[in-house]
Amino acid sequence: MRSLFGGRRRSVFGPGKELGVYRNELFTVTERIDGILATVADEIDALRRRDLDPDEAAERLGVHEDALDAEEETLQGMMAPEELHGLHMEYEANLERALRGIVTAVRGCSITRLPHRPPDDEEPFIYYKRGQLNVTHARLRMAEIVDVLINWEPGKPAEATVAARMERQREG
Repeated sequence: MRSLFGGRRRSVFGPGKELGVYRNELFTVTERIDGILATVADEIDALRRRDLDPDEAAERLGVHEDALDAEEETLQGMMAPEELHGLHMEYEANLERALRGIVTAVRGCSITRLPHRPPDDEEPFIYYKRGQLNVTHARLRMAEIVDVLINWEPGKPAEATVAARMERQREG
C-alpha cells in the first residue's frame, strides 16, 4: 500500500514550525553580529579621532573579525525557507562587506608602522574612513534585511527594497 504523502508524516503545523525555528535562530545570530559590528564601528571611529592606538586597534579588530567569521559559519549552516534564500544570501554578502571594512581599517593601522612614513601622513585615516563606511553601510543594510526576514509571512513577497519598505509602512 502506497502512502498518500510519499511516506513522510505531515506536520500539523506545516511550514510555520520551520519558519519559527529559522526566525529564532536568525534573530539570535544577527543580534550578536550587530553588536560586534557596532563595537567595530566605534573602534574605527576612535582610530579616526586619534583616540585609539593603531596597534591596539589592529589587535581588537582581529578579535572581532574572528568572532564575525564564526558567526558567518553559523549563518551559512542555517536553513532559510526557499523564498528567503536570496535575502539570506544578501545578508551574508553584506557581512562580507563589513569584514572587508575591518581588513581595510587594519591595513590603515599597518601603514602607521612603516619606518619612513611622514608624521603628518593622512593615508591611514583614509583607510579608517573607508573601513568605517563599509562597516556602517553594511550594518544598515543588514538591519533592513533582517527586518524583512524576521517579519516575512508565507505567500508574501520577500523584498528589502525601498518601494517594498514604503508599501509596508503604508499598510502598517
